[in-house]
Parts: sequence; structure tokens; C-alpha cells
Amino acid sequence: MNLLAIETATDVCGVALVQDGRLVAELSLRRPRAHAENLVPMIQDALRYGGLESRAVEAVAVSAGPGSYTGLRIGASTAKGLAAAVDARLVAVPSLEALAACVASTAAPGDAILAAFNSRRDELYVGVFLVEEDGALKPHRDPAALAVDELPGLLADLATDRLWLVGEGAEKAAAALNAFARIRLLDPARFLPSAASVARLALPKLAAGRTEDLAAFEPFYLKAFIPKKRQQSAFERLSF
Repeated sequence: MNLLAIETATDVCGVALVQDGRLVAELSLRRPRAHAENLVPMIQDALRYGGLESRAVEAVAVSAGPGSYTGLRIGASTAKGLAAAVDARLVAVPSLEALAACVASTAAPGDAILAAFNSRRDELYVGVFLVEEDGALKPHRDPAALAVDELPGLLADLATDRLWLVGEGAEKAAAALNAFARIRLLDPARFLPSAASVARLALPKLAAGRTEDLAAFEPFYLKAFIPKKRQQSAFERLSF
């Protein structure tokens, strides 16, 4: 099984290639607004490093959101286009769960992991997961978009007292949860969204036949996209 995974939910643009369950190539670039120009070349490089042509790809996994509207749109359209071109299956992986999975091996059973991406102003996209005995993640709350000061209420019924915070929004979350016992704030520069993590979570979905309809699939944006007002050029600002 040749699986190609794509991660574009944040400023990280990542591609991973897994062959028969083994990670053989992973590329990652952390740069804002660089997905459109770099994603396809990174896919080509990953396939070249793995000694594969694109038609050998049997499944494509994509980080499905929430996250950056533009990043998710680029990742989804690229994943759908590749899957359609080579007749591969498409697997969608929740972006916050993929990030939390990067921490699961560090945490202990019974611990909670809060994965957080930045949203608008003082808002975050957050997902809360519990680490089970086998290291798997169990969602404690559905992904949500909420103000930072709403976080304590989100965790009010959390039974564990050890909470791992991961993601670009982790520092904002930590400031709102300073009364919570035994917080473990992970460096957002070290614990980044990973295409390899997307691939790991995609494999059991693929084995269970939980794939997406290529025509109908859309990323999980969670919030409606609100475009920024276009700034006028210097010429347009002139009054006559």
C-alpha cells in the first residue's frame, strides 16, 4: 500500500509517503502563504525519494480541518486532484487530532491533550482528547471555535488533572487555564502539525474502508470564511 499524506491546516506545509505502513519520506516547510507554490513540488520530491511514480499512489490522506481556510482549500483540492488522476482512495483526517497524536506517545494513559490552532483575534480552534491505555486518542469534545476565555468552561468536566497543550494556540490557551493543575505547555516551534501523523491516523481508516467521496468531500472549515476587505491602491486613494 502506497499512501501519500498532506498537511496544510496551518502555516506548515507537509507531505509524507508511507509504503506498507513504513514512513519512507517526509517533507515539511513552515512558511506563511507558501502552500500554493510549494505543495505540488513537495509531493513530486516525496515520490521521487520513495522511488515511485504518481500512478503508484493507492491512497491520499489529507488534513481535513479545522484550520486556515486557504491552507485547507489548497490541501483538499490538491488531494482530490491527485486521487482522481491516479484513481486513488481519499482519506480525511481531523487536523487537531493529527496534531494531538504527535503528543500521545509522550503523555500517559488518562492524560488529556488540548490541541489549539489560532483563529481570528482572541479565538482558537480547539480539540480535546483523552489518552487511552493503548495510546490511542479518544475525543473528549468535538472540535470547536471559541474565545480564549471560554476554555475553562470547555474543560469543566475533565476528570484528569494533567493537561498537555500543543499547537500554535497553546500559549494563549495556557494563559486562560492558569488555574488548571499540572499543565504541560509544549513548545509550538517543536511540536508542529505533521503529514506523518496524518498518515498514521489515515491507515486504520483506510483499512476499515472509511474513505471519502471525491466529488462531495469538502474540508471541515468549522467557521464561515470572511474575506478581508481589499485595500485600495495608491492610485485608487487619489481623489479627483
